[in-house]
Amino acid sequence: MRSTSTRRPASAVSTVKREADWRQGWILVISGFLPVMAIIALAPTLPTLLGHFRDVPNPALMVPLLITAPSACIALLAPGAGAIADRFGRRPLLLWSMAFYAAGGLVPFAIDNFWAVVAGRVVIGIGEAGVLTVVNTLLADYFEEEARHRWLMLQGVVGSVLGTLTIASSGFLAAQGWQWPFLVYAVALPILLASLAFLFEPEPRRKQGHPGQASTASPFPYAIAFMVAGVTVLLSTIYYVQVINFSVLLKELGVADPQKIGLSMAIPSIGVPLGAIVFKLTTRYGAGAQIGLVFLGYAIGLSGIGLAPDYQVALAFAFIQQLANGIIVPALISWAQSKFSFEHRGRGMGWWASSFFAAQFLSPAVVNLMRGSVGNLQGAFLAFGLISAACAVVACLLRVRAGRAVHAQPGV
Repeated sequence: MRSTSTRRPASAVSTVKREADWRQGWILVISGFLPVMAIIALAPTLPTLLGHFRDVPNPALMVPLLITAPSACIALLAPGAGAIADRFGRRPLLLWSMAFYAAGGLVPFAIDNFWAVVAGRVVIGIGEAGVLTVVNTLLADYFEEEARHRWLMLQGVVGSVLGTLTIASSGFLAAQGWQWPFLVYAVALPILLASLAFLFEPEPRRKQGHPGQASTASPFPYAIAFMVAGVTVLLSTIYYVQVINFSVLLKELGVADPQKIGLSMAIPSIGVPLGAIVFKLTTRYGAGAQIGLVFLGYAIGLSGIGLAPDYQVALAFAFIQQLANGIIVPALISWAQSKFSFEHRGRGMGWWASSFFAAQFLSPAVVNLMRGSVGNLQGAFLAFGLISAACAVVACLLRVRAGRAVHAQPGV
């Protein structure tokens, strides 16, 4: 007797498109924190590392490089990682990058040698370049715009919480010995296993002619990439002004106790997760409006810090600055994601990642130049606030001009 059961042919099964859900979303949200963790996990341990490697030539210069080396790798390697993701697939590169991250992070725990630690930091930086690029690429590949904005908001909120936990854990582990903080990088292993189990290679979302996106056979849109890179470098350079220099400014304002400086820096950081929520609430107005809002926040925050008579007033304005910082990272990522079609998105997000972390090295040099021009650090903060105010005005005028152009079109 012939069976009455039916079975779909293989060709029909292959056409069923897999959709991402909360599992892929949370894996990407947590994975996106790995590049940040590579830096902040060692920041509280710098005195311990300086003490252990005091015999290294010029330790005051060489040891801090252990913290910043991964960021340099992202700035240099992220565009190449994006090209690999576009050419050979997102998922394989992400899995290999996580493996590199875990291996490079844990090497110093097993080997007590400065140059082995340096090598491990380079390896973890290679992994970071792949992780950051592919995570931001997959968020756009997996999710439509509204869902993507929600995941980016969660990435900002969760990242702030995880950052606090990482710093606290790192400080506790540093008390056990110089190599113990490197254990925090083992968190990449369960994330790697979850990625292996639940992440999948995406398919392009077919949409009718999206402005600014390339067609399937088109070359990489360098003009768009340079625009994204330029805007990112500008905003990120200002982003790092407060992040890198605020502790020094607090000391100039009379806060001498390191513990009090740490607490004073932690208070304004509450603005970052709140800023991520503001990002989600303002997505309806578009990336241009969000960037203008960030410039306005920087103008108020940095100018206020620059004019503050004491550290309490500076803290209040630093909160506004951090609120803007919470908006700008997801806003820039979302904006960059929208500028590249599927076949170029990996490379485009690599350009974005490279630009953002290049600004980490550019910002201190620019601040020092400004400080030399105006005479002190507080004056430099005020100068960057005034620059941000000018940029806010330009962003507002561009938005008004774009709105008039839309309304001037026939039938609008």
